[in-house]
Amino acid sequence: MIEEKLIAKIKERALFAVLLDPDASESDAFLETGKMAFESGADLILVGGSLVGNASLPKKVAELKKLIDIPIILFPGGASQVVPGFDAMLFTSLVSGRNPQYLIEEQLRGGLIVKALGIEAFPTAYMLINSGPATAVEYISNTKAIPANKPKLTMAHAIASEFMGMRWTYLEAGSGAEHPVPLEHIILTRKATKLNIIAGGGITVPQDAQVRVKAGANVIVTGTIWEQSPDINLMKEFAQVIHAGS
Repeated sequence: MIEEKLIAKIKERALFAVLLDPDASESDAFLETGKMAFESGADLILVGGSLVGNASLPKKVAELKKLIDIPIILFPGGASQVVPGFDAMLFTSLVSGRNPQYLIEEQLRGGLIVKALGIEAFPTAYMLINSGPATAVEYISNTKAIPANKPKLTMAHAIASEFMGMRWTYLEAGSGAEHPVPLEHIILTRKATKLNIIAGGGITVPQDAQVRVKAGANVIVTGTIWEQSPDINLMKEFAQVIHAGS
């Protein structure tokens, strides 16, 4: 089981994930960035975007699997993005929002597809944390982010999510965010729960990743930076500081 393997690794050190957006890159760039992540020491690849879907995604993932030997995990924005070929997926509920479509309705539609495809699913509480201007996720989901200066709200949502049986939480500033998730949101969530904490959005320098690992994040996600500047040396530096842990 992919989840069991990742949790076993988390007990030893934090993990580095690279997010690939199939809507934002051509096939060659998608494959090249995925291969670069593997060669740089990334522990997993997340694949997902905010748009409706990508008909060529299963083919892209199949081609990427030939190049790398780390898990490729689907991070869908809705049921329409659930397609075969992934090693596992984050089965998310946007618990920070109050739009029923992303709290339960997409999950109802997507759950049947996930079951039919036999994809391993990680129950994940997805939370948007305000990072400045509205992000694509906020626009698409028609929800408001948790205020950056209200970390106890994030903690409260995490506690509720854990009681509802979720094992992971993704604290998200948003793709291309101006600022990463504030440290206090991670610190309070770590103190209050045993959830595996994923932190992403706006992490553009290794130091941003390092301090969030020290704050209690188990997985650090970077994505947009590699679309803008595919620098393998910088990616290796991210991997090193994340793996060094607290």
